[in-house]
Amino acid sequence: MFNFLNPIILFAAGVAVLFPLLIHLFNRQKVKKVYFSSLLFLRSLEKTRMRSVKIKEYLLLLIRSLIILLVVAAFARPAIRGGFASKVGAHAKTSIVILLDNSYSMRYETKEGSLFELAKKKAEKIISQLKEGDEASLIPFASEPQLRKDMPTYDFKGLLNQFDELLPSHQITDVGQALKSAFEILRDSKNLNQEIYLISDMEKSGWYFADESFPSKGSEKAKLYLLDVCPEEKQNLCIEKIDFGNQLIEKGRPFQIKAQVANFTSQPVKNLLVGLYLDGRRVSQTDIDIERSGKATVEFVQTVEAAGIHSGFFEITDDDLMIDNRRYFAFKIPEKIEVLLVGEHQKDTYHLKLALNPQQKSDIHMVVSEADRKSLAGIDFNRYKVIIFSNLSRLSDVGLTNLERFVKRGGGVLFILGNNVDPEFYAQRVVKRFFDLDLKQPLTPTKNVGGFFTLEKIDWNHPIFQVYQDVEKKFLPQIKFSSLFELPQSKNVKVISRFNLGKPALIEESLGSGKVLLFATSLDEKENDLVIHPFFIPFVNRTVEYLASDLSRLSEDFLVGSKIERELDPDLSKEELKLTDPENLQTSLAPIIQKDKLMLRISDADKPGVYKIKTEKKEVDRFAVNIDPQDSDPGKIEKSEIEKKLQGLSLFYIKPNEDIEKAILVSRYGKELWKPFLWIAFGLLALEMYLARSRKKDIVTEEKA
Repeated sequence: MFNFLNPIILFAAGVAVLFPLLIHLFNRQKVKKVYFSSLLFLRSLEKTRMRSVKIKEYLLLLIRSLIILLVVAAFARPAIRGGFASKVGAHAKTSIVILLDNSYSMRYETKEGSLFELAKKKAEKIISQLKEGDEASLIPFASEPQLRKDMPTYDFKGLLNQFDELLPSHQITDVGQALKSAFEILRDSKNLNQEIYLISDMEKSGWYFADESFPSKGSEKAKLYLLDVCPEEKQNLCIEKIDFGNQLIEKGRPFQIKAQVANFTSQPVKNLLVGLYLDGRRVSQTDIDIERSGKATVEFVQTVEAAGIHSGFFEITDDDLMIDNRRYFAFKIPEKIEVLLVGEHQKDTYHLKLALNPQQKSDIHMVVSEADRKSLAGIDFNRYKVIIFSNLSRLSDVGLTNLERFVKRGGGVLFILGNNVDPEFYAQRVVKRFFDLDLKQPLTPTKNVGGFFTLEKIDWNHPIFQVYQDVEKKFLPQIKFSSLFELPQSKNVKVISRFNLGKPALIEESLGSGKVLLFATSLDEKENDLVIHPFFIPFVNRTVEYLASDLSRLSEDFLVGSKIERELDPDLSKEELKLTDPENLQTSLAPIIQKDKLMLRISDADKPGVYKIKTEKKEVDRFAVNIDPQDSDPGKIEKSEIEKKLQGLSLFYIKPNEDIEKAILVSRYGKELWKPFLWIAFGLLALEMYLARSRKKDIVTEEKA
């Protein structure tokens, strides 16, 4: 559809076009009388030459009129447009929604400033073009759109003032959610012109939504402008993840910690410096090489000399996106582990007690208590972290229920069998309940007549045996067992070690937040030589440390904006708990009491770093929160992919360095034609000059004749 953006100028066209006509009339050649003896020959000359002169005069009149019309029309700014826009008046009221990407990738620094600052400037230019009667909505978005109740608004000045308060977040991009919010706002708009401006760095990671999500009903009326704010190809390095492995971290003993670094640049990286910080100081550093678009793992070995809560981070050399150059971690080494040893008789726990506290020191890591079957009824399991049952005949129904609850809330239990155990009870009430194994017959010992059993097929990667994984197998001890309790084979139960005939020796099962182990033999010196072997003491200690530790916390990877749950000691229910964020800002926490558990639900961890949970007197917990590395990959989405996902919508692409005002005007009112009009006018002017000169020559020739 053809239209004029400045139609008032057209009124001058009617007046201006009269000038060539007046010039033509006033410049008509006056007739001179010339006396001849005969007009016979002049009549034929008049018919040919005068016809040519008159044609040129009328042609000049037409050209001069066209020149005037084209110049006036050029000042009236002619434009041509089509599609839905052609059906809407050029001056109809407009509703716009600005989707401003404030994900952490917009913190990327360029020569012109951060991408987020460039995005805000583009948004301000869009708002500055709005007129009276238009309405606008501003939606900053990352993983979720930040909707406001005062949107849409007619107060454009107030809207511009809000830009000073806008800051980039620490979350990833989700374009799909933002677009859905924009279409919902426009669905309630009564204005015919509806426009959405998506201002982003157009990273591919933010476009992972279903292709069929759009268009929604009514969305075909809206025009979607895609404004890319990144004027250059991004180059970025980041720390993607931290790995402690499946290991026990103990006081005074070395442990390994790894970090994976990704190279999202177009060139290989040489000698990239990676530092490890622990408890506020740099403890180690090294440099690594990473191939183009590759990844590399860096590994450090460290030791902590004190129990308690520890935290730190990995850091790489600065680049244009600083936020993903650090990755945080936190872990806890229990200061004391309360262990309850339960046996049918005192002799059943004697060797265990010596193994856990061989020198009877008061400051030892393990705090050991003992009980027999008779005194067990009055004991509160929740006072302990680990409970070991050695050769205990049976438990009461109440005791089993309390034990199951103890495990589910994070406790650890080890069952060691023996000659005193009730075969029917253990088969139906212990093995079935805690390990979900069906025994067709009572659990009775099997003798190896004329020989003995040995431990084989040990999982050396398991935390209990991990300390021995670098020891040559020929130097490992050979422990002899004259009898064992046969357990059925099951894929659902984790077998840590087996006897030499393939029978399970040590099995494990998780239950709730805790763990349960069962050792399918006894500690009777008459049945085996385990208790007198040097292997026994480290085996018992590491088993207790493993049951007391929560290795799942080492693999915790809380991301910014995620919902975080922490379980604390129920004794803290009467304390005032406060959360301290990485900037040392404190907020009060409301604990939730669930039976014998104290739970904390944290939903405002919106910054990367280490968070601390404190009472008035001490720190009781610590956890790390990191950014999602998804947006660290700067790869951009292709136009063809966007068109596939947004098929059916009117899309307009605006490049980073393109004049945004001009691009919007072209899409809104059509492509302006004033330049072609002027060029045509100049061409006609040249033609007019040529014809005018030719006409004068004809007139002179005529006069001479």
